Amino acid sequence: MTAIAGLIYAGGESTRFGGKKAEASLRGHRLIDHVAERLGPQVTTLAVAGPVHVTNATPLGDGVHVGKGPLAGLLAGLKWASDLPGVKWLVTTPCDVPLLPKNLVSSLSNNLTDKPTVLNVAGRWQAGCALWPTSVGPFIQDTLIKGEDLSLHRALRSLNVEAIEITSDALDGNFLNINTREDLIGCTQSSSSHQP
Repeated sequence: MTAIAGLIYAGGESTRFGGKKAEASLRGHRLIDHVAERLGPQVTTLAVAGPVHVTNATPLGDGVHVGKGPLAGLLAGLKWASDLPGVKWLVTTPCDVPLLPKNLVSSLSNNLTDKPTVLNVAGRWQAGCALWPTSVGPFIQDTLIKGEDLSLHRALRSLNVEAIEITSDALDGNFLNINTREDLIGCTQSSSSHQP
């Protein structure tokens, strides 16, 4: 079995949400706890990039590139994962995807290459939920130092991402992203068959 570490992005400002999104409550638990509960069993070990504590996850804080978005968290995660024995891969997810597919990692890692991998669901890349080889750390660091386009999409394109076409029916969960309080209310009111 391939050793894959997991990283939850939790360092954003959550301006559209109007508060600490990772700490927001959904059905009695924090959003980030729902994500950790779904991602944890899929990975060898788990970490959090950002100022949020999660049980059984290594806290990485904000890293050295504070305020530079998910790429800063990714770099902290890649450095952490590359120091773990036998780990060559890091899967990432934001803290605001409480219905994260329980088969995310198996879907991403079916055919490992030396490139990052994302799922393409209905023509849309799920860039926040990607599988990264730890060897891309220097490229991510150089990108952060240059400070031009710090988007995950750009980094993935620059590294010749492998995009795997998959239907939503093939996923045990979904990528519903909680960006606003209204999104949270909508998720809370969704049917019990989709509970995290």
